[in-house]
Amino acid sequence: MKSRLFPVVALAAIAAAGLWGWRACLPSPEKAIRQRLDELARTASFGRNEGALARMLNSDKLAGFFADDAQVKLELGNHVERLSGREKLRDAATSARLALGSLKVDLHDMNIVVGADRQSAEVDVTALCNVPGEPDPQPFELKFLLKQIGGDWMIRRVETVKTLR
Repeated sequence: MKSRLFPVVALAAIAAAGLWGWRACLPSPEKAIRQRLDELARTASFGRNEGALARMLNSDKLAGFFADDAQVKLELGNHVERLSGREKLRDAATSARLALGSLKVDLHDMNIVVGADRQSAEVDVTALCNVPGEPDPQPFELKFLLKQIGGDWMIRRVETVKTLR
């Protein structure tokens, strides 16, 4: 009886390990998007001690989250900022890093809706931004449109969402 049970148990253990490995290497689109946007927030955040080379490299890394033809529309109070393309985003990130000195971005309440094609997604999220000189984090409601390009979830569009206050 023991000799028949061993192969069954071994096969079940191998199948379980394979399933775990498959899930670890190929996360669901929702999990991959959440990880990608959390990494975006970490990359967008920076401290006062960021040197010139780090500023340039981190701006390049931040732009790398966006598709080549990405569109950004941010309404910050009475100011509207529109950017088109990865190069403009990189330039704006570098300028912001120079102007602000430091920034801390946290994403909360992420609502991810993956398209039926499993290659596109829409994400609604609250971004809390700690800006120097402001006593409290500034909240922004954002809508991201992402598309899977070359195995990565790339941001095609991001815009602020007006909320009732």
